[in-house]
Amino acid sequence: MKRWLSVTAIVVLCLALVVGIACGGGKKEEVGVKELKMGIGIPLSGIFGAAVGVPAKYAFQLAAEDIGVFTVGGEQYRWKLIFEENYFTSAGGVASATKLIADYNVHFMHQVGADAGSAVEPITSKKGIILDMSGGNPKQLGPDKPLLFQTAATWAINIPPFFDWLSKEHPEVKRVALVSTDDATGRAENDACIAAAEHYGLEIVAEEYIPPGMVELMPVATKVMARDPDLYVGPVTVYQLMREMGYKGLGAYYYWLETYAEQVGWDTVQGYLFCMPHPFGGLWPEAEALGAEFEERHGVEFMPAPFWALNVMYVITDALRQAGIVDDIDKIVETLETGTFDSLVGPLRYGGEALNGIGHMGIWPSPIYEVIGKEEYRVLAVYTPEETEAILDEVYK
Repeated sequence: MKRWLSVTAIVVLCLALVVGIACGGGKKEEVGVKELKMGIGIPLSGIFGAAVGVPAKYAFQLAAEDIGVFTVGGEQYRWKLIFEENYFTSAGGVASATKLIADYNVHFMHQVGADAGSAVEPITSKKGIILDMSGGNPKQLGPDKPLLFQTAATWAINIPPFFDWLSKEHPEVKRVALVSTDDATGRAENDACIAAAEHYGLEIVAEEYIPPGMVELMPVATKVMARDPDLYVGPVTVYQLMREMGYKGLGAYYYWLETYAEQVGWDTVQGYLFCMPHPFGGLWPEAEALGAEFEERHGVEFMPAPFWALNVMYVITDALRQAGIVDDIDKIVETLETGTFDSLVGPLRYGGEALNGIGHMGIWPSPIYEVIGKEEYRVLAVYTPEETEAILDEVYK
């Protein structure tokens, strides 16, 4: 991937010292460099703030610093990031978007979370602002929403290759149990598993949703165990309880945190499978190097959320460079729809028309990993973006 470097060491130092909500605030004006404002609605409190929002915020800031000054159509630009709390909810998304537009007049917007992103789309569409969201269901995008994109890796795209691999490597698996969070993102995750499992002839025997904040998980584990699955897909907290009740089948998830393993014990998760692009296993050395810098700087785990957030900024920046303009929305949309862009995982493009009639979803590589030790992982397979989209066309046709 081509890296955008800051013009001088002084600029980098200034950015590194920035504090507060807006990345870039407080630095001296750079002659000839214009600011592009990216408004970001993001959970900054509660469980979603800790697990997703705050680490993603740090990553957005790191990406903007790493990109530095970039050139579009002969003009020099720098990102100014403005963050607003969206609580990972529809109401929070609307409140954050309203403030980002009214108070800051942002040029582009990103919303973290399917509920927030879906609720915000009518607002940004009316204002002619390109909205990028993460964690969404592909059905939330469509031809009637031409300014809505999803750049971050998404369940609907990267889960089907896992089931393709599973059907070949574990033909003994016939019965699948699903557990996810009780929100739009969680339902999007399970929807992708259901579509893929059914395509490969597997039976969904349990589909459970955990309300946010629920801590007593034994009833969920008991219900799942009663369905006698061969494969459990869900958080390791439920898996641990199932193991204590005698579960011998496979465990898998699509969003891995090492803090999960520390919570239940690394011995419990030996052999656990996970998919979606993660910065592990030596697949993307540049991403892992940035991840080490990220962890040293912020003292938090370089989990999928910040990994995906970094790529959002790199892809959108490269799209603007290729479009050659920052304020012609039609031209930028055309470029996003037809171009291929630099990222930490190689060239990325948008596709997935089979899911929603328009695509507009980043097609990432689809790796499958296995936990083999404490903070150790084996890469079992990697599907290219082209292979991934071919599977999507089959699963969602």
